Amino acid sequence: MATDDIEKLLAEINGLSSQTSAPTPATKPTQVSSTGGRFPFAVASAVVVGGSGAVFGLLFPFFSIVSTGMTAAGAAFVTALVAGPPRWFSS
Repeated sequence: MATDDIEKLLAEINGLSSQTSAPTPATKPTQVSSTGGRFPFAVASAVVVGGSGAVFGLLFPFFSIVSTGMTAAGAAFVTALVAGPPRWFSS
């Protein structure tokens, strides 16, 4: 890209940033739908990951099915509870 092109782009960016922007309309508070939320997402995550952990414990004889499933479910529950659901889960 030539120096003239870069200077034109920089001038355009500076022109856009110096313009006063229209005030943004006030957004209404988001409401949590009945199908989504932190706790349901955490429970669903714990069930799925706990089941995967149990399968892992079943496949490897030196791990216990119960301990791997419960540990995976607990870790997934806490992580999902702290992180919260993604946008697609709540919509």
